[in-house]
Amino acid sequence: MQNADIARTLHRLANLLDIEGANAFRVRAYRSAAQTIETHPHALQEMLARDEPLNELPGIGRDLAEKITELITTGHLPVLEEAEKRLPPGLLQLMRVSQLGPRRVRQLHEALGIDSLEALKKAAREGRISALEGFGKKTEASILKEAERIDDTPPRTRLDEAHRAAADLIAWLEHAEGAQRISAAGSLRRSRETVGDLDILVSSDDGPAIMTHLMAYPEIAETASHGKTRSTIHLHSGLQVDVRVVADESFGAALYYFTGSQAHNIATRKMATDRGLKINEYGIYRGEERLAGRTEEDVLAQIDLP
Repeated sequence: MQNADIARTLHRLANLLDIEGANAFRVRAYRSAAQTIETHPHALQEMLARDEPLNELPGIGRDLAEKITELITTGHLPVLEEAEKRLPPGLLQLMRVSQLGPRRVRQLHEALGIDSLEALKKAAREGRISALEGFGKKTEASILKEAERIDDTPPRTRLDEAHRAAADLIAWLEHAEGAQRISAAGSLRRSRETVGDLDILVSSDDGPAIMTHLMAYPEIAETASHGKTRSTIHLHSGLQVDVRVVADESFGAALYYFTGSQAHNIATRKMATDRGLKINEYGIYRGEERLAGRTEEDVLAQIDLP
């Protein structure tokens, strides 16, 4: 578990407790610990492996150090899970609206029963938010505008955090029997500032063996789907990962295809069509004849691209 994952978990707990109206000192302790961990130069997981005491870090006492140790070793934080059971899951989504902090979220929930972005938008459209103390027509309009923009799309992951998550998973997959070439694709490979999910490609002649090895990855929080050549998992950080296994002879074509972007793929498919060719995730073809597919360079050379 990366430091960023630990810090994100503690921030989530602090926000839930703050919404709930918990003791301010307790809330502040979790926020302070999260900030310390975010900026700490060494991985807490490695510190534990070296038996270095976490309670010597600034703002982390013995009790909190024990909770963090449990989170790292088991992937669970019981105090967070208990808080999540007490409160509607949609309340944290409300805090994605910049005008809404924990106390305002609590006020909206207690006064109007708002527990999701959809409920927030409905209340704003009906003018019920502006009737509350501390709000007004201008704030209500601003909340509605931002809530409609955010909607229910999941938050994206910073590029540096996504790189670390991909590197760790690739290192795990490299030990799978039959794994040949492995690479991240998608928006991570395009170096977008934020990443919605991870796409990982593995070339192998034994897809089931790769998938079996993947399922033992300790950072998996949930498995959305599991197949012989493709699985979708969610990490403890919340990041979704799609892992695909392809034949090595198609690895370059798959890397090109799943890196994207969509606009790039549309343009290159047109370039192929103009030359009487067909390009897809398996290779580039003239009729039934495969011209290239093993490397990205070979595929793109067929349509005169470097």
